[in-house]
This record gives sequence, C-alpha cells and structure tokens, in this order.
Amino acid sequence: MTTFADTPMWPRHGTLWGHLISDASLAELHETAVRAGLPPRAFDLDHYDWPESSLPALRAAGVQLVDNRELTRRLIASGLRIPLRDRAAARARRTAEHAAELGLEPVPRDLIVGPLGHADPLPDVAGAFRLSREDPAASARVEAHDAAGREAAQALLARLDALCRARGEAGFHGQVTDVPAQG
Repeated sequence: MTTFADTPMWPRHGTLWGHLISDASLAELHETAVRAGLPPRAFDLDHYDWPESSLPALRAAGVQLVDNRELTRRLIASGLRIPLRDRAAARARRTAEHAAELGLEPVPRDLIVGPLGHADPLPDVAGAFRLSREDPAASARVEAHDAAGREAAQALLARLDALCRARGEAGFHGQVTDVPAQG
C-alpha cells in the first residue's frame, strides 16, 4: 500500500496543482492527506488536489512521486478511479444522497454536506452561485456573478441551516453550486 503524487502542472488560483492517490484504499488516501496537512475539501472523488507548496509535506508523509502517466496507471489498477465520463454521474449520486439525508428539495447541481470534498466551480451563467461554509457558526463564502445568484445562495443557505438545525446540528457545513431555475 502506497500513496502517489504527480508533478504539479495544472494552473488554478495562482499556483500549480498536482494529484494525490492511493493504490489501495480511500482510507489510506485520507490518512495520508491528513498527515500531509491537505484540507478535506481538496478531495475530489478519487484523489486529492494539492498545491505545489505542499510538496515538502507530501514527501514528509511518505508519498512517492511519479509522473502523471504512472499516477493514472496506478489509480486505474487500484480500482478506485472514477473515469472522466463517470464523474458527473458520481457527483450527481453524491449530491442526491446528501440532499436526501437533509430532506432538501429541489436537489441542487452539486451539494456536499460536511468537510470532505469540493463542489464544482461557479458556472459562467447568470443567476449561478457557489457557496461554502467550513464552520456552521461562521458566515458562508458566496460566489455569484450577479444579485440574483447572491440572493439565491442566501435563500438556499437559510433552508440548509434550517434543515441542519432540525437534525440537531449548529447549521449547514459544506458546499453547494447551483443554477436556480429562472422565472
């Protein structure tokens, strides 16, 4: 059982990003990510995204560095890989499960309850929004292109908070990306 990382080469947020995988289990992957100090929100279905500044921590956590082809080969061989063609369906299943646990209708485009994983980026569509909250006692971070998106995000956050409080929780903790129906 080993965890592997490739060379950071994907630009986003002003840095280069790489991927961290396990050849054995998601549990091993999560344990390594904790040892390397990667935040839970960096998890993306079958791997963690990591910024190039995390390379020393990954090495200290015992991660083996490989090129991106070797990383992909090992992820496929592990049986943990979610192919690109199946990723949207996997996100939709996760979203539906999390919405059902809360009793949330309608189901948003992408929903994560809790700290593990990250929702899709903000779509370039009028009214779209992306909100995240790492602590139910803190304010949420809202990204939107317009006032309609900000209002839709605040309305959904109020519903999510109410549903979480009805379950005995302090409020919503997680992420949502959605494009509400216009009308």
